[in-house]
Amino acid sequence: ISVSHDFSDFRYPASAKQLNLEFLAAMFQRLALFYETHIKPHLFPSEDLSDMGSENLHHRKIRLAGRDIQNTSLPLKKRVQAASYIGLLAYTGGYAAGTCAGEFMASLIGFLKHPAIMDKGIMTVLQSLSGICYIHLHNQKRAKDLELVDILLNILHMKEATLLLNKSTQVKFWSCYLLSVLCCNNIPIIKTLNNSERLQRDLEILAHKGWYGWPNNYAKELLQLLGYARP
Repeated sequence: ISVSHDFSDFRYPASAKQLNLEFLAAMFQRLALFYETHIKPHLFPSEDLSDMGSENLHHRKIRLAGRDIQNTSLPLKKRVQAASYIGLLAYTGGYAAGTCAGEFMASLIGFLKHPAIMDKGIMTVLQSLSGICYIHLHNQKRAKDLELVDILLNILHMKEATLLLNKSTQVKFWSCYLLSVLCCNNIPIIKTLNNSERLQRDLEILAHKGWYGWPNNYAKELLQLLGYARP
């Protein structure tokens, strides 16, 4: 199995109404293999962890990756790679691991405002946040409190001065996907999106793009969920 570092070929599955677990699990299986082969030996080079409970070990991995995310002395690329591991660990470790990973959401969201981050890095962060917020109401609420919804809306509209203006279509697709994850069983976020004056038009434009390689057209899914279009 060949796994690239930029993760740009991965596709998170999910609509706001029904999340495709099989598709997401397959992607994380590939990430898990990469983690076990290339990352775990660096996180735990010589420690005997046999006496640690699996949950504690999982949480420790999350905190070690989180430490890299918050270490501003590291190159941005390495910090973004750590962000991808956090998303993997949050998803594979269950709800408690997701809660642990949620402690680093502020730093992850901060990457989306970083002036030097490129589109591939943005997509990696959006993927990670999708894993952390996946069927996790507490993290979804935290994401809303950290203004992630507003940031995603600005990415879709391309008019946020603190963000890069040269957003690729794929970055917008990932933003739609993450919004669909945030909307899952979350009425307050759905209401917030309904209050956006420009979202409907932005989604209509994206819905007519070619969503090649994606399991669903998430712009279209959001239009239907928000009542702007019929199923």
